[in-house]
Amino acid sequence: MSAAPKSRIYLDYNATCPVTARVKAAMSEAWNVIGNSSAQHKDGRAAAGIIGQAREALGLAMGVCAQDIIFNGGGTEGDNTAIYSAMRAGCKRLLISGMDHPATLLAAENFGAVHEVIPADREGRSDMDWLAARLAAWDASDGRPFVAMVAANSETGVIQDIERASALVHDAGGLVLVDAVQALGKIEMSFQPDFMAVSAHKIGGPQGVGALFVAPDAPYTSLLSGGGQERRRRAGTQNVAGIAGFGAAVSPLQDLSHCEALRGHLESELQALEPHITVFGMGAKRLPNTSLFALPDVSSMTLMMQLDIEGISVSTGTACSSGKTGESRSVKAMGRLDEAPKGVIRVSFGAGSDMNDVDAFLKAWRKIRKLDKKAA
Repeated sequence: MSAAPKSRIYLDYNATCPVTARVKAAMSEAWNVIGNSSAQHKDGRAAAGIIGQAREALGLAMGVCAQDIIFNGGGTEGDNTAIYSAMRAGCKRLLISGMDHPATLLAAENFGAVHEVIPADREGRSDMDWLAARLAAWDASDGRPFVAMVAANSETGVIQDIERASALVHDAGGLVLVDAVQALGKIEMSFQPDFMAVSAHKIGGPQGVGALFVAPDAPYTSLLSGGGQERRRRAGTQNVAGIAGFGAAVSPLQDLSHCEALRGHLESELQALEPHITVFGMGAKRLPNTSLFALPDVSSMTLMMQLDIEGISVSTGTACSSGKTGESRSVKAMGRLDEAPKGVIRVSFGAGSDMNDVDAFLKAWRKIRKLDKKAA
């Protein structure tokens, strides 16, 4: 018996994932614990115990030591904190990948940092040869090198060579920030950076909860002043229920192994239907769940709204930049704006996606584009 059709088709998992039943249960249980996690009495210790369990679970998922994880408000806070810490430690010139999330570049600009953009090739891979040459020519007056690089681009899904980047920067005596918000739960976490930012809502946890890994020998300066929470590294009363939800979201991580087949079917069918479509990043290693494409003569915002009317949720790129008209930052960094002059559409699958969702999307696409009439 086939599954009943869904009232809406959700294909925007890179923006945020639906909160899982396991996460809801963990958060509900945490809400029943009344103590402040900084209090020394039994109720406070119970709340602190919930945070400790979540920290251990997240450490295993990230492949790092749990005691070096600082819970915070999300990936953006983590990126900002790492950049602020590096600048306070004497890093005067920052190198930031053009494929990064806006949080890193805007943080550098807002903090007044001198920064350069690491270029990318046409597939969206950061140029490691450029990085090697730039580090080899580093001027000591600029302090320690600092490099920010996203593990996987949120729009194209292209996976960056974090291992090589980290080796190059560490050989030059520098610091590395990895934004692993999109990577957690989708690829193996074998990175060894100085800072690594993650976020709960990308893996079925609650929104507004994240974490930053800080290596034991990395510099650190908190963005916030106040109490001694989070081992005196991030002031403010901890979001115990949110942290419990984060811990539940990684225990275990959701299985996304089926998503690559969904993406493959979607892209092959779209290419058959639309001879002028461009799918970005196909020549590079990508996250299994992510597809970014464009038609040169059609507004992506119009397509997104038409799909929304048909009951299908997709995006026009990074959710943090949605609602803004104009070009895709990632496509611009790839030097391919001429292939997406009217924007891009991103489809991203998750644990709850299936082939029926792809078929529903394609049916709606043919209707919107009037392709069945053209064929007739």
